[in-house]
Amino acid sequence: MQQVLTKYLETLYQLFEYDIDVFSQVWIYAWVLIPAVFYLMFFMAKWAVLTAPIWLPLRIIFEGLFKLIYGKKEED
Repeated sequence: MQQVLTKYLETLYQLFEYDIDVFSQVWIYAWVLIPAVFYLMFFMAKWAVLTAPIWLPLRIIFEGLFKLIYGKKEED
């Protein structure tokens, strides 16, 4: 399990380095920042998917805890 986690984190780090490299290129800021805006949207969607194994279980756990602690609110 530790090897899988290590490989996953190394892959995330390499992908992040690549994204930072893309953001540091001059061509992305040409034409009034249009490529930069599109790459930023792609960057956000990509990282939401890549980090889902980290944040999705945490979200489910915390959501369950909040419902347990505060009770389920009734909708009108």
